[in-house]
Amino acid sequence: MSEPDLPVAIAFDWGGVFTRGTFDSAAVADLSKLIGTATDFLEPIYLHLMAEFEVGAFDMAGFHERFCEATESNPRLDRFEATFLGAVREREPMYQLAGTLARRFKLGMLSNNVPVLCDRVRQDSRLAEFDAFLFSNEIAVRKPHEDAFTALIEALALPPNQIVFVDDNAANIQAASSLGLLGLHLETLPAFAAKWQELLPGVGLPAGFEAHDVD
Repeated sequence: MSEPDLPVAIAFDWGGVFTRGTFDSAAVADLSKLIGTATDFLEPIYLHLMAEFEVGAFDMAGFHERFCEATESNPRLDRFEATFLGAVREREPMYQLAGTLARRFKLGMLSNNVPVLCDRVRQDSRLAEFDAFLFSNEIAVRKPHEDAFTALIEALALPPNQIVFVDDNAANIQAASSLGLLGLHLETLPAFAAKWQELLPGVGLPAGFEAHDVD
């Protein structure tokens, strides 16, 4: 009996996949400490601003200005930017996995993200073999909107049923699957490993992968 045909491409979200936990949750925690406020107060303000930041409505200076106005705080721009960028907590096993896939699959990334982080991700040498990077601020639409996934399909130039899409957000997986992509939800690494092996039989994971969890 022949082996089932494997998908041709694998595409990934960035935050919550290549980071431990979501980037936004870490940024809210770190920025709350910076200005001395509660995370419950800051979170809705931050998420509202990020929804605009992620579609290119303003740059980092504009983000800082609006943040200060909304929170009635005044952190210096350099400290604010350093704190924001410092919220990245890398999930190393996912970088290791991506590094093993380039010779077998087309690779892509579709992420709701802001310019300064997009540049950082795109220039990361560990992701140098990726064929396509699509960031919300550059395509002017955020997941889970259908247009974001259509842009990914067009960038990879493949039928959707030949593309695996990995994301930590269930709503994004549902949206991707509704368009025919093979959605793969990342909750914890052990659970993800089991789903991966079911969807991609014979495509091994890095040694010790399942021993690492989200936190």
